[in-house]
Amino acid sequence: MKGTELAHQIKKYGFFSYSVNEALHLSPKEEKQIESIVENIEIEYQNNQDAFSKEIIVSQLDTLLKYANRFYERQFLNRKEISNNLLEQFNQHLTEYFESGQLQEKGIPSIEQIAAKMSVSQRYLSDTLKKETGKTTTEHLHLHLIDEAKNILLQPNKSISEVAYELGFEYPPYFSRLFKKKEGISPTEYREKYKLN
Repeated sequence: MKGTELAHQIKKYGFFSYSVNEALHLSPKEEKQIESIVENIEIEYQNNQDAFSKEIIVSQLDTLLKYANRFYERQFLNRKEISNNLLEQFNQHLTEYFESGQLQEKGIPSIEQIAAKMSVSQRYLSDTLKKETGKTTTEHLHLHLIDEAKNILLQPNKSISEVAYELGFEYPPYFSRLFKKKEGISPTEYREKYKLN
């Protein structure tokens, strides 16, 4: 497969990073299609090798991956309930992490940590949330942080730096940039605009 176009294309298939329990869900008809392609590859491999063998095997592998990608895309359409549940779990884990004080102790959780806590692979979580909401896991994490920041910013006794540290940011300017990027105004401007009289 090295030296072929397929060797480059294979990198775009995210499902190779999934855990075994996140495997494709196939109907009996789809299983037969996949098994037929695998059987063709096996037959070609076991035949006497000639000048066409590599090209035929690569072509069959390409077909196999295209079918797998089709079934992969379809499963997100057919499994909306599971996708919604995954989003709820993601938000629940973030809420628990924030409320338990781990944010101040350990800093902002990585997507890998959250996915592990949810017993899914990072790639599966990212793909599912992106398909369901149009936002990446990092964007969801940032939105959660910004919502939390809005509440804390309305407490007048805390400086912007204190708010940033409380939210797990090591560098307050990074917090301020992220806040302005997501909200269109700086944390200071937000505080002025919405401060309680």
